[in-house]
Amino acid sequence: MSAEQVTAEVAGIDFTGIAKVWKEAYLAGLEAGLRWQGENEYTAKSIMKQGILRSQQWLAFSKDYLDKSLEQIQAHQNENPFVALSRQVIQASYAVLDPVVNTAVDVCETTFKSYETTLSAPSRRHLLEINKKVMESVIPS
Repeated sequence: MSAEQVTAEVAGIDFTGIAKVWKEAYLAGLEAGLRWQGENEYTAKSIMKQGILRSQQWLAFSKDYLDKSLEQIQAHQNENPFVALSRQVIQASYAVLDPVVNTAVDVCETTFKSYETTLSAPSRRHLLEINKKVMESVIPS
């Protein structure tokens, strides 16, 4: 037997074919697992982005609701200082929070895109290539 051709015959069974089938199944399973990992990362990114967008929508809704409520209260009362102070607090809070939430959406998108392009996708690709090379050296085609 040559070193390039590995065959083990025990009781008339050729394990070379079984080893090749195992190798192909392993590599196919690894590839499917890595693809699943990429899909999960995309799903996580989408969920986080939707959460931030929902916060942004809730912030706008609450500001509108509170503004309308204060307008209704002020319509029934003349120059109430508490209503004026409440309006100022709401507007100041919104002025601070709106840019923060908008920036969070951009940061989330940029971070995930950078992670995918610089780390995640290349790591998955290299992991698959390395495993293919190792399997080919252990169990040649």
